[in-house]
Amino acid sequence: MSEIVNHICESITAALANTPFEAPPLLAVAYSGGVDSSLLLHALHAFREQTSTPVHAVHVHHGLSDNADTWLHHCQSECDKLSIPLTHYHVAVDNGARKSLEAEARDARYKVLHEFCHTHNGVLLLGQHAEDQLETLLLQLKRGAGPQGLAGMGAQQWRNGILTVRPMLALQKTDIVDAATQLNLQWVNDESNADNRYDRNFLRNQIIPALSERWPQLSKTALRSAQLCAEQTALVTEQAEVHLSQCLKTDTQLKGATLLTLSQNWQRAVLRQWFSKQSALLPSQAQLAQIENTLTAKQDATPEVSFSWGKVARFNNDLYWLPKRNTQIPQSLDVRDSVDTELYWLREPLTLRVTNKLSGAVTIKMGVKGLRVKPKSAQVSKLLKEWFKQWKVPTWERAEVPVIFLDEAAVALVVNQKVVTLNTMPATLSVEIVNVD
Repeated sequence: MSEIVNHICESITAALANTPFEAPPLLAVAYSGGVDSSLLLHALHAFREQTSTPVHAVHVHHGLSDNADTWLHHCQSECDKLSIPLTHYHVAVDNGARKSLEAEARDARYKVLHEFCHTHNGVLLLGQHAEDQLETLLLQLKRGAGPQGLAGMGAQQWRNGILTVRPMLALQKTDIVDAATQLNLQWVNDESNADNRYDRNFLRNQIIPALSERWPQLSKTALRSAQLCAEQTALVTEQAEVHLSQCLKTDTQLKGATLLTLSQNWQRAVLRQWFSKQSALLPSQAQLAQIENTLTAKQDATPEVSFSWGKVARFNNDLYWLPKRNTQIPQSLDVRDSVDTELYWLREPLTLRVTNKLSGAVTIKMGVKGLRVKPKSAQVSKLLKEWFKQWKVPTWERAEVPVIFLDEAAVALVVNQKVVTLNTMPATLSVEIVNVD
């Protein structure tokens, strides 16, 4: 076994040593047919012979090159030689205006690779190396990234619930090519790698060679910097998680008063951690500043910051996570006696059961305006909007509050996951929230 193949096998062993897998997981290698993934595939074949760990190759056909079908045939042939099963996926890449072809292809590739690993209890193995890491760091510098971005790619890290392992991350490209040549491996060359319109290719073909000529150890020192940034990010994340747990009222609600007791730097760290918990793209510095400004806005204001997925809004001093609604709020629903009705549009969906012992039509209405009501526990009647203020119902939830009517009279409503009965509720009618298995 070559020294590099042995290094790759040892890296895989180390990455799997402290994982929660009860049985050996399937090792899914992202196999493009290029020299990097070809060497990784060969190393995984050796690893399988040593450990009996199952190995599977996954090839993603983007359809962007005239040679894509040829590459697929090559990958199938090489896998057949090693008796490694191959699964391939055809993906459509959006190449429209204002789209990054690099980013779209990468996202499409990771989507199917993660889907495969989720389905097959797999660990994803990628053939990225030291120069790939240097490219990533330079791109992150261009974007103005902080320590988390400058941590680059991890040798092993969890992403979307999938363990991703990069056992070649410390290897130089020249060493990989030399090893593949000595092992007489066959690989394909993607002609798009010469197209310097793409940022990574520009760095790889023009910038990094010049930098490496002046500083031959640059990729190694950059790797060390990335590791140091990763260590610092882990420490910050660990403490930010503690602060976040103290600020959380629910997963989608932060206690603004608690958040304001922290320094501005920790406020931003907590907000980033909150976004991360929601699996959302981290906010920019400008967006973080906007969210912080909502915390100190006027008490009677309801400021918000919009994102592609929805918005963060402040109400009653707290911050709320509000994704875009994917269900339509009904205007009214007819209710049958003792038949459960799901209030599916609420932030926390509930099931309602109405028992009507006498005649009369029961309906649930939303977006009711100008209604004056008197809860049974109250001394006075008020407009419904005044009760909403008293009950601290967020402004964006008021239009979806279910009001139960018996014929034309409002008899109850559901607020903050509780039924509020009104003085007009007859003894022959009952409204309750039920749990349905």
